[in-house]
Amino acid sequence: MKRFRSRASRFGTSLFLCALGMSASSAVEAKDARRGGRSLIAEPRQGEKIRIDGDLREWPARMTPLSEVRSGGATEARTVIGYDDENIYLVLRAADKRIARTGAARESEDHATLTLAFPSSSGEYTQHEVEVFPGNPGRLPAVVKLGGQTLAGAKAVENVVDKDLLLEAQIPWKSFPQAQKTRVGLRAAVTYTNADAPGSVKSVVSTSSGRTGRSLSPLLLEGEQGLSDLWRDKNLSDVPAREAYGNLSGDPEFERVAVFGPYITISGPKFRGGKEIYFSELGVSGADMVTRLSLTDFDGDGRDEIVVKKRVGSSEKYRELLEVLKLGRDDAPFTAFAHEVGIKTEEGSISNKLKISSAGIEIAQGEKEGFEPESYAEPLPARIPSALLPWESVASRSFKWQGKSFSKVSEEKQAGKSGPKPVQKTQTDDAEPAAVAPRAPSADELQDRLYALYRKDRGVGGGKPRFDFVADVTGDATVERVLVHDRDLLVFGKGFRKGTSYSFITLGVADAKDIAEVTARDLTGDGKAEILVKGVLHAKASKALGGDVVDRHALFVYGIRDDKVARVFAAETARVVGKNQIQGSLSFQPAERGVRIELKPGRAVGWTESSYPFPQDTTTAGGLEPLLLPWTSTKRRYRFDGSTFVTE
Repeated sequence: MKRFRSRASRFGTSLFLCALGMSASSAVEAKDARRGGRSLIAEPRQGEKIRIDGDLREWPARMTPLSEVRSGGATEARTVIGYDDENIYLVLRAADKRIARTGAARESEDHATLTLAFPSSSGEYTQHEVEVFPGNPGRLPAVVKLGGQTLAGAKAVENVVDKDLLLEAQIPWKSFPQAQKTRVGLRAAVTYTNADAPGSVKSVVSTSSGRTGRSLSPLLLEGEQGLSDLWRDKNLSDVPAREAYGNLSGDPEFERVAVFGPYITISGPKFRGGKEIYFSELGVSGADMVTRLSLTDFDGDGRDEIVVKKRVGSSEKYRELLEVLKLGRDDAPFTAFAHEVGIKTEEGSISNKLKISSAGIEIAQGEKEGFEPESYAEPLPARIPSALLPWESVASRSFKWQGKSFSKVSEEKQAGKSGPKPVQKTQTDDAEPAAVAPRAPSADELQDRLYALYRKDRGVGGGKPRFDFVADVTGDATVERVLVHDRDLLVFGKGFRKGTSYSFITLGVADAKDIAEVTARDLTGDGKAEILVKGVLHAKASKALGGDVVDRHALFVYGIRDDKVARVFAAETARVVGKNQIQGSLSFQPAERGVRIELKPGRAVGWTESSYPFPQDTTTAGGLEPLLLPWTSTKRRYRFDGSTFVTE
């Protein structure tokens, strides 16, 4: 997470969701547009007394030039836009000592025009043009018009000093209905029309070459001004690839969430006190890899969460992820939900369907091309649930915000699908099929007396298991019950130890919540399933590395050996420190009997080869096979030797 503050006391920005005339949050996809000119930096004047008197000394000396010539010759002119909660101010200095005005105040007479464009929920803009006509001292007063009519509540005063026309105007925000909710994502231009005489225009100059919508320049109020630093420092366009507007912080005025290149930003007039923007890398190669950006209030607190669907990888080979980001106490978003929803390689593609509303998230089977269950060998993601594969038994999963997090509330099965298919056999493979996929235990298989015996022996009392299923993991064809109670992995069953005892092993995580997933699959080819556990290990980095917490994500594989639960393989699959991470690749490859486990380099987010603070492990580290770094070309394969998985 990063912040840009102001260059001076009045300068700062924040990514904010905003929309015009929307009763609820909305999102729009921004189209490409040429930048219409330099950004207009609005001066915040809240709490200051502004006198509309034609004396510009209270305004900063640095003004934006009207350098775009729209017609005729050049006229030297410069402008400043200011604002407070009630008004927007237009200040202009033009090299035009002779004022051409009549009482009709027509467009062919001397005047300045402030064009304001407010973004709408459809992706278009609602545009207003305010014309400010200088008065003719002693003859005509200055006039402010909107839509050809004199604007109530507006003020303007002119002043001629030496050879320059000085013009100052005050325009109420309430003149623009959209401004009641939306004061972020605005675009604007200031234009000056210089007439030799009424009806004879000499030149028209402007701050922007564009005339409408996105072709205008960004108008950056204080809460957005850090965006100009981001655009400049990262060489980005000021036109976002995607943007969404809504209520993230609970303030009546909307925030804007926008994607510029590989960055997501949040800004708004009240976000973080209106002084900062938030921006962070999305872990994508470019803005075109973000396929969805929207806002939804999942927890009913009146504040929206950010929904992002993105493709990690290249355009030809990627994993598509769905993430829900929620603002934390420091107004920095954290990942409240993540699920893989798509896969694409040169062999094929899988794309899950999504239904997203305030009621929750449904992920369902979608489209498939190319992939077949017998040859599919893509690695499973290490930290989040994988996409629904067409040959699996799950037709859809539904998630809902419950209490303090998202929870799975339902899971529908596909007709005729019994579970994950076994790994493809080779032509010489005569092994038995993989074990039956894990499923919930029946009433007969619960064997609560053995579970009660375990709790008594361990002194752990009541509570429900976090994971609980049956699978054939040892002995005869009778299935065993596999469950996780707190940090203990427990196995028992009618055909295991004559149905009179149990076996357990304590998983090496610090807390039960660090166990992310438990399932079963035959990896050795003996017809009995191994138990696969995904977990996170936490460690404190050295002071030299900043003392941050290092999260090591790992896959643990357990089997039954001599009627005991024993670990047969473990590997680190990801390493995370703050926003930086290394994501490894782990896959199961067909072997003559069972599978080989293959570790390969994956990808880095945040870290580079030069900034990665840890050495490459070459042997087991903390009992885990090493995480392979993206800048290495090595890979490792492991085969089952009859008791454990060893390096080939």
